[in-house]
Amino acid sequence: MLFAKPLIPVLLVLLLVAVATLRRSDKSVYSGVSALARFGYGLAKLCLLLLPLEWMQHLYANAEPLAVSAMAVWLTSLTQTCQIYLAFSAVADVCIAAAHLRGKAVKELCDAPYRAGSFTGLWQRLHFGLVRGGASRWQLLLPVLVLVAGVSALWRGWSLALPLWLAVQMLFITLENWRGKSLFAPLPQPLRVILVMLLVCATNVLLVTPDLSLALERIALMFAGAKPTMYSLLLDKRLASNWQQTLVCLAVLVSVGLPPLAWVLQQPMKLWRVMGILLLPVSLMMTMREARKAPAMIRQITQRPVTELFGEGNSRVYHGYNGWLYPQAELDRLTLKRTKPGATESLVLLAEKLKSAGVPLLVIAMPAKAALYPANILSAEYNTPVHPPGQKARLERLRAAGIEVLDPSQALWDRLIRAGAYFQNDIHWTPETMKEVAGLAAKQIRKNWPVLHQADTPLINATILDRTDPGDLAQTLLPFSESLFGMESAQLVSIRGLESDAKSPVLIIGGDLLRVFEEASASFGNAGSEAQHAGFATQLASLLGRPLDVITVGNHDLPDGLKQIETRAASKKLLICLLPADEL
Repeated sequence: MLFAKPLIPVLLVLLLVAVATLRRSDKSVYSGVSALARFGYGLAKLCLLLLPLEWMQHLYANAEPLAVSAMAVWLTSLTQTCQIYLAFSAVADVCIAAAHLRGKAVKELCDAPYRAGSFTGLWQRLHFGLVRGGASRWQLLLPVLVLVAGVSALWRGWSLALPLWLAVQMLFITLENWRGKSLFAPLPQPLRVILVMLLVCATNVLLVTPDLSLALERIALMFAGAKPTMYSLLLDKRLASNWQQTLVCLAVLVSVGLPPLAWVLQQPMKLWRVMGILLLPVSLMMTMREARKAPAMIRQITQRPVTELFGEGNSRVYHGYNGWLYPQAELDRLTLKRTKPGATESLVLLAEKLKSAGVPLLVIAMPAKAALYPANILSAEYNTPVHPPGQKARLERLRAAGIEVLDPSQALWDRLIRAGAYFQNDIHWTPETMKEVAGLAAKQIRKNWPVLHQADTPLINATILDRTDPGDLAQTLLPFSESLFGMESAQLVSIRGLESDAKSPVLIIGGDLLRVFEEASASFGNAGSEAQHAGFATQLASLLGRPLDVITVGNHDLPDGLKQIETRAASKKLLICLLPADEL
């Protein structure tokens, strides 16, 4: 859960504050079973609610401006409101349980603050340890407010929005102090609770948006709304998945609806103690659901119920409709801001350097799986592929720099009615799609650089290979995925006699799109260690009638890889770059 790293300093600060403010109590010490149960409930708040909800904060914090809707702001602010309680109360539960296990009775630190029905009661009950007597209401609650603002600065980043949030909360407290009662009295208690929660949610946008002007825009968006875009609908879909909304509902229930644990654990019924103890191993196991180095069986046990019952993937794999799997990175490019520059400027610089040597550059921009199959992510009528924001401008930038661009997205879109473009459980294109793109590339090369096509077909040996594979996305999601997702099958044409040749006048560079069906370690690879000679470079070579010089690099290393091939490409007659279109 890399997206949950900002929580580590927050929880550490809250732990230190909780330990420092624990006060002894005259009440009897919990039994060992009750103390363990309370420890389990506290750990469950952290591991089963707080950490998973951080995924929604990650999406919101990094969202493309075009993708942010009123629904996204409300959901994220509600999530943050619940997370504040979960963080404070979970740390309090752990500290109190530890104290009782050591034989020391201590007073409560947090007591259902959102049920207070007033701002004064809310901040007072959020952390009793920091509330001291002998001062006015405003001064009494200032340490708690400062602590919330401080951990929010560690959590989301500091900006002028935080002092504004602090001033607004102090204003509410001052008004209640002036009235001598809740801001919403004499309304019934349930209505007061709801109205206070709504106001807290609205103001907590200042905590989750670390930019004052942007935070004010988002508050306006909450109440005014905006015309939805394709990108905002996709982000809303990611935020409002079955699993995430179940977590939000549980978080609201725990924050507002459930009785205090101190009261529950005093009841004679043993069920609550047993449940708390059982939550200990469950909480610890669920924290390993997305850990790459966790044992495969642990990941399988923790992920399968989430996938099977809620149709949810994880932070690397998105689980769409009808069992379709997508890399989360593709949805990130549709809905989130870019954190790293794409390959566009690197390609433009490379083209400028190769131009002096008379070497043309052909870029083949393969549309992503999410671009060609958006309906299994968001149900709607689509007339064209769904590309990331700004992709059209990036393609025009390449063409303006004198780069020949092959964009097969519309041709593949029109072809979908006859044949699939991608595997359901794998990130890679199908062999038929690969051949289709190779044919389009060969046609463009014969048209623009006819001397590179040899009419005489070299002596080759073609073999049909039948391959099955669970799919790399399915295996990333579930180590033992066959029972849930089944197997994918592919029929490859292995061609010998056109192996990569460094003396070829045509150089092709790419990543996974070149590796698949070629390397034995990639998807649909054989059980041995030999190359399969059925990948894109081999297919294009057979259509051009000559071997190609091939360089494979990691997709994320492509910009650096382009810089390293300048010398090698300068002696060629054509450089081809094959890459996913949304990585431009």
